[in-house]
Amino acid sequence: MKLRPAPHAIAGWLLFVPALAAMGIWYIYLFVATPDNISVWDSAIGQLRHTFSNENPQAWWFAWLVALPIACILFGVAYLKNLSRTRARGVALLCCVVALAIATFALNGLGLAIFVALPAWWGYRALHAT
Repeated sequence: MKLRPAPHAIAGWLLFVPALAAMGIWYIYLFVATPDNISVWDSAIGQLRHTFSNENPQAWWFAWLVALPIACILFGVAYLKNLSRTRARGVALLCCVVALAIATFALNGLGLAIFVALPAWWGYRALHAT
């Protein structure tokens, strides 16, 4: 007997991949190449203050980079809890993931958007598994 994971479970686990990628971007941004004369935490806090200050014209992009992993984790947990078992909730969850993928493509480009869009295929398959 061959066991296969359900499509909603695959979609859920795949949504954690872009969240980890975004967290990796934050780790590199905050903790790599810190100055020698201050501590790592002081450097990270100073970097965050500058990042979300009014002087930074790209603050909206960093806000998106905070929202992206949160949304991916929430949608991943929703798929893992099988909230897509009814057709209406499955369609709503799939639309949310597709919208997140389109927004990621518009704001980040193709590299990260592929990892956000891939779970949509499994979310679509989960619609037909119910």
